[in-house]
This record gives sequence, C-alpha cells and structure tokens, in this order.
Amino acid sequence: MYHSLIYVSRSLLVLPDQAGEIDRIVEGSIERNAALAVRGALIFTERHFAQLLEGPSAAIETLMDSIERDPRHERVTVIERRAIEGYRFPDWSLAYWGDAGYMDLQVARVLEKADALSRSEQTTDLFTLLHALARESHRQRGPIGRPSRK
Repeated sequence: MYHSLIYVSRSLLVLPDQAGEIDRIVEGSIERNAALAVRGALIFTERHFAQLLEGPSAAIETLMDSIERDPRHERVTVIERRAIEGYRFPDWSLAYWGDAGYMDLQVARVLEKADALSRSEQTTDLFTLLHALARESHRQRGPIGRPSRK
C-alpha cells in the first residue's frame, strides 16, 4: 500500500552555510528516496520547508523518523497523511525548488494554522502548488531554482 504525507517545518539553516546545506539535503534525499522507492517534492523558502512524500507505508515512516530528528529544522508538522493508489510524482525521487521566498507566507500559514478546516484548505493549496511545480520541473527536465547565495 502507498501512502502520501505532507509536512511543513521551520528551517534552522543560516547564511552563509544555507546553500551548501540545501545541496547536501537534496543530494542525500535523491539517493535515499530512490533506495526506499519514495517519490515527492520539496520546497525551501529560506525560512521553511514544505515536502510531499509518497511511497510504501514502511518507507514513509522510516523517512519521517529521520526527518523528525534532523537538526536542520524544527516544528516538523505533518499536515496530511493518507493512503493513495499510486505515485503522483512517478518521475522524481525528489523534485526540488529553492529560492522560493515568494512561497514563505503560504508555508508559514500552514504551519501556524490551529483549526482543522483552515489547515485542510491550506493543505489542498500547498499540494496543488507542489504538483504544479513538479510538472514544470519535469517539463524543464530539472529543478526550478536553487537557494540564494546571499
């Protein structure tokens, strides 16, 4: 059985090391996700992470255990977890978008929402965005953007 999970978190990465850490996260995630048969998409806004993961249930749980212990972020908040029929990001072990500062407010809103109804609406919006970015990244045959190197 496949599962889909979306989480958001607050980044603890700081300049000038931010870009290098993101490169390490992306490179490591591509390899690990491929080994676990996990697919998904990651957005980094320079203050927050938002990630959608999908794959075998046990693999998603293994990956989330590691993600929750990662000291590069805090307040890891799972905003959606559900069974799915199959991969929605079949071509990517990790589709990644960096330098997504314009997304920061939307991700922050999801992280801060307390009531389930508002969070549900924000989750739908975030999934729609992640899916659109994955399609665009697939069309361009590569990631859209990298973290800024300020």
